[in-house]
Amino acid sequence: MTDASPPAHSPKAFLSHASEDKASFTEPLARDLARLGIDPWLDRWEIRPGDSLVQKLFDEGLATADAVVVIVSRHSATKAWVREELDQGMVSRIERGTRLIPVRLDDVEVPAPLRHLVWHNAERSPEGIAKAAQEIADTLHGTTRKPSIGAAPTYTQASAQIPGLASADAFLLTLAIRAAIDTGHPQLLDWPGIERKANEAGLVGANLHESTMALAEQNYLDIRFFGERVNQADLTPYGYDAGIEAVMPDVDEGRRRTIALLVNDPPTGDRIMHELAERANVPLLVVRELLEDLKLRGLLSYSLTIGDHTRLHSVSPTLRRDL
Repeated sequence: MTDASPPAHSPKAFLSHASEDKASFTEPLARDLARLGIDPWLDRWEIRPGDSLVQKLFDEGLATADAVVVIVSRHSATKAWVREELDQGMVSRIERGTRLIPVRLDDVEVPAPLRHLVWHNAERSPEGIAKAAQEIADTLHGTTRKPSIGAAPTYTQASAQIPGLASADAFLLTLAIRAAIDTGHPQLLDWPGIERKANEAGLVGANLHESTMALAEQNYLDIRFFGERVNQADLTPYGYDAGIEAVMPDVDEGRRRTIALLVNDPPTGDRIMHELAERANVPLLVVRELLEDLKLRGLLSYSLTIGDHTRLHSVSPTLRRDL
């Protein structure tokens, strides 16, 4: 040892051990700890002839120690300080002032007063000593093997707030609505494409399947399987109504523009949906769902033929009230 003092911030570890373990384990452990930024308190470096180990422990060692490392081995297990002095009272006294770290050698039985603690199993080899030193140093420096917390998955950050839905379910529903907006139709959605986008946002595997099933069970989606895999989905009217505002916050204004056209300047021809969408500057899907809703409410009549051709037959005078 040199006469140089350790840095002021270095944690101090008091090494309590049997003399028979000093050369083969404790002193090499102390040197490894010192290299890892721990100030080791070892009797041969700190205690003079005639000093009491227990007195030194409490009067000097524990006064500044951050931890007491108790090395339990086939040698120390027969010592009086283990059989008598390291009783429950002493353990409690140590724990009130500092951390107590048992290190077990030789697969011996850990004394009862120490069994409530997490102990380190160690070997007398250089590798075993280095491993024990690293574990003790990690504990005293406050490092952890726990992985750092990364950013939340994209889907949790991008999820809209939809009442009654978890963030993953809401995100998946909004993907389905966006897919329906792209095609202008709530049916025959490109489900594999929706799944790819969900995967890119971190919603994968069992979590993706669970969200899909949740949306289907609650009637947001109507899904179909190919074998055990979902390969097709339709957006239900309930799913559309629940999530459209999350995707298109100004949807109500778009609906009002569309109704105003129907009341004041209704389109003619056989493609009224497309004409309304263009003139009101709203997605075709919104017009389609609005017309279906108004038809169900008896506020207008229209016919739909193959190829998305639509012809308007009548508009109720009371539709104006929806403005």
